[in-house]
Amino acid sequence: MKKRFLSCLLVLAMLLPMSTAFAATTMADVSLIAQPGQTITLTAANFTDELTLDPADAGVTLDSIAFPTLPGATQAVIRLDSAAYVADEEVTLAELTAGDLRVEVTAARGTMVRIPFRATLSNGDTLTASLDIGVMPALTDQTHTVEAGKTVRVNLGIPQWTAGERFTLSFQGDRDLEHGTLHAIPGEHGVFEYRATSEGTDSFTFTIRIGDVTSAPTRVTLTVTPSSIQPHLNYYDMPTHWAGYSAGRLATLDKIVGHRVDNRYFFHPDRGITRGDFVVWLLSVAGIEPTDHTTTIYADTDIPTWMRGFLNAATEANIIQGAPAGSPGTTNYFFPNTAITRIEAIRMISQALGVEGHGDNLTGLFNDIAQIPNWARNNVRHLHELEIIQGDGHGNLHPRRNLSRGEAAEMLYKTHKELVLPAPPAATTPAVTIVA
Repeated sequence: MKKRFLSCLLVLAMLLPMSTAFAATTMADVSLIAQPGQTITLTAANFTDELTLDPADAGVTLDSIAFPTLPGATQAVIRLDSAAYVADEEVTLAELTAGDLRVEVTAARGTMVRIPFRATLSNGDTLTASLDIGVMPALTDQTHTVEAGKTVRVNLGIPQWTAGERFTLSFQGDRDLEHGTLHAIPGEHGVFEYRATSEGTDSFTFTIRIGDVTSAPTRVTLTVTPSSIQPHLNYYDMPTHWAGYSAGRLATLDKIVGHRVDNRYFFHPDRGITRGDFVVWLLSVAGIEPTDHTTTIYADTDIPTWMRGFLNAATEANIIQGAPAGSPGTTNYFFPNTAITRIEAIRMISQALGVEGHGDNLTGLFNDIAQIPNWARNNVRHLHELEIIQGDGHGNLHPRRNLSRGEAAEMLYKTHKELVLPAPPAATTPAVTIVA
């Protein structure tokens, strides 16, 4: 008999709807937006819209609400039918429907007023929540000054309490800036980063809309001043050469300097460069100091003593690794006096920049991808994404061709900029809706 009774209970439990056990009648917080000094008329809908009924409570309605504690006079003043509201006084549904309950907002701009309330239902149950009133911030015009090549943070002054709200940030007029770029900083509310690229003045105007309230237009002006870095050196043999600017900038930065004859500097841009010299140049640009030069892991007998420390440092940084000579080969050689090819230089630069996970699919990038060895495909994609390399006028990379000194200067100056300029923030879904 006992077993039959327990079996009946088990069957009854299985037949009961699972949702019934977990559903509950709840009251969510009521959120409103106001201007300072504004008087808000609270209606029944403000509260009933936030009421979610348990299916078992079908037909239950809101009976009244009450504020157990009152906000300070510098936050808000509550009135019921023109008289001062008394703490814990019940405000009936009829009074709410008639618009008798009003809140005068006295809080400062950009702040949030939170007033706890109790809701009494027609079945006698009570629920608690908060009336949250956000006071629209006072957004002020801003001016920023930044050097070309540097960045500045632009905080629009949007209060943190809007982070949980859905709000719209609208840019007025032309948002295409001429002297820099603007990016939202992930994880920082209403904060942007402006990357200055050239001398001049940029500006934009924006408004924010929270709920039904829109701020006054606010203007941000960004003045880009000349870089504090001195003008680049002009090589006598590169007056119109396409790599003249890059070579001159590297000289001014004291990274790579040609040779001087009397008062003239020469770079010889069309000459080739050896593997050893390129490593020295690359380490100078990357800011990597040479290490001990008394010994080297490489078996080459033609490595100058002064160069050993550079090769050792490059090996430790995983930029180079040499190659065995002979078949089979067990001794590692670097061949420092052999002309470096374009693909060898690409791999060294990519390794110095920390290549990882860029993939080896080069389809559509160059016409001569069949000449790119498998061991360098990831490096090629890496530098192409960074815009350090590009094809010639016919879409070819010429990976096996010897690298010229001019090509080396162009690639290494782009590498320098990649190392010293902060990267734009990764693309993310912004915390706000941006309307052009």
